[in-house]
Amino acid sequence: MIDTILTILGTLIFLPWVMQLISNPWQKTTWHRQLLVVALTFELIAVLHVPLVMYIGLGILLLSFSIYLIKERPKMRFTPFFVTALLYLVWYTVSLLWSADLHKGVLFLSDNGLVLVSISAITCFVQLKKDEYIQILQQFCYAACVFVVLCLLSWVISSYEIHLALWEWPILEKTLVGRTQSYTWLFRFLGGIDGYIHPSYNLLPVFIAMPIAAWLKKETNKYRFVWYFLWINGLLLTLLAQSRMGILYTAIIFVCNTIYVLSSHKMKIFAASGFLIIGVIFWGLSKNFWEDYGSDQTRKLLQQYTLRYIQAKPLTGAGAGALNPIEICHTIHEDFWPRVGYISSEMRVADWKPKTRMLPHNQWMADWAHAGIIAAFIALALYVCIAMQCNAMKNYWGGVFLLIFTIFSLLEPPLYIGKGLYVFCLLSSLIYIAPNKEILPKIEGS
Repeated sequence: MIDTILTILGTLIFLPWVMQLISNPWQKTTWHRQLLVVALTFELIAVLHVPLVMYIGLGILLLSFSIYLIKERPKMRFTPFFVTALLYLVWYTVSLLWSADLHKGVLFLSDNGLVLVSISAITCFVQLKKDEYIQILQQFCYAACVFVVLCLLSWVISSYEIHLALWEWPILEKTLVGRTQSYTWLFRFLGGIDGYIHPSYNLLPVFIAMPIAAWLKKETNKYRFVWYFLWINGLLLTLLAQSRMGILYTAIIFVCNTIYVLSSHKMKIFAASGFLIIGVIFWGLSKNFWEDYGSDQTRKLLQQYTLRYIQAKPLTGAGAGALNPIEICHTIHEDFWPRVGYISSEMRVADWKPKTRMLPHNQWMADWAHAGIIAAFIALALYVCIAMQCNAMKNYWGGVFLLIFTIFSLLEPPLYIGKGLYVFCLLSSLIYIAPNKEILPKIEGS
């Protein structure tokens, strides 16, 4: 019953979008453009919810984009992001030639490659106006605040249900709570205890909303408490969920946002120097604890297996859809896969169920093992394209987003996971379609 109530309350994440939809003054001449902005906002907020809503949102977004193309008839401009995404799709299509599982290969192309190309195509035709840009980012930050409140509500209700005092909740401990992982209680509003509970992917959009909120605060002199609210509660959720990556993200974002909102260049230098000194001292005093807390033997073994596989097939990899424990174990002559168990030599690569763990916990290692070194370079080029655009546009929040996502990609294969892929595509596209000129006039004294 509690799961059902919390799941219903979980739809409140879209409350900012509903309010935007109701209050939006629709115009006869620009309704198609307004529709695209509304669809972009919905899809960006959807990455805070369950994947199913995110997939539905993609359909709405592509339909709105099609209407926009018909009505607006904009000139096409090829962007590096779109071209690289197209190369990614093309190369994985070529790799079907040596894939041992064509069915899963085609599934990968449709679920990953086509999504990447489809969303990046928006960058070739759309250029947002400053009010549209602000509107999308603003509603996303509000939705992130609602997400945080729902997490805290789930925590309080769950603590009462399992008779655990709030102050007794384990912090910085990899221990179970009520015979289950601690983070399952926090994300119950995303489908219940058995819903979408992955802590890293659920919290990732919240971390990205923090630098966006800081950018809004400095550029508009509004929303001054949003990033403070998100950061404080984001840190609390990180501790409650026992997320190792979350601790690193909150530290990086606090340093970056604090330096960014300072008005004086001299103060920025002093603050950066102070943070560096404090960071070095803190790391020196607590190094052993963090090394022990961050250790993950399963991750290390997966990386060792993948490196051996890459050495065996550096140019071709497994081929689209064929990267799985059976393929890797057969190639490197192992018969065990962590958290899976015994891998028989008689098993076929095609026997592995689609969308089932475990992939190498590194984006570029995963691409290299999947379709060879060319795939790894193309995946790296996607990130480089975004970095170059952020530098060209002096986009602060985009730079912090890319930094966080790059660190995440060293520890996870986010472009292979629905939420990770959609977050990357949507935020990267927003970086490209931002207004060319200064987005807002500088506020005097900001």
